[in-house]
Amino acid sequence: MLDNGGMSFFYYRCDWIHPESGDPVIIYYEVDADGDVPRLVDVFADGRRECVSVADVSSRNREMAGISSLVEGSFYDGVRNVVDGLFICEGQERISLTLTSAEKFETEWLGSTGGH
Repeated sequence: MLDNGGMSFFYYRCDWIHPESGDPVIIYYEVDADGDVPRLVDVFADGRRECVSVADVSSRNREMAGISSLVEGSFYDGVRNVVDGLFICEGQERISLTLTSAEKFETEWLGSTGGH
C-alpha cells in the first residue's frame, strides 16, 4: 500500500466519448477527501498517455506554485450529476465516471510513455 501521509485517495476512471479531437478519451483521476486532484492520467485515442501531477505543474509554472489540485474547485462538485458507470450526454459528448482502484491508477501512471 502506498504511504501518502495518512491521506486517503479515491481513484476514478472517466470515459469521455466525443467527436474526434485532440482531447483524451479516458482520464484517470486521483482524488483526495477534499476533492483535490493531485495527479491524473490522460489517455488518448491513439493510445498515448500523459501523466500530470500538481508537483510537475507547480515546478514548471511559478504562477501555479502552491496549487494543490489540477481541477478548479472540488472534483466532487464537478461530477455531482455523473452517476457511477452511467453515461451522461452533453451535445455530441458522452461522459461516464467509474470508481477504480489505486492499483489500476498506478498501472496507468507507470505505463505512460514519456512525460516523466
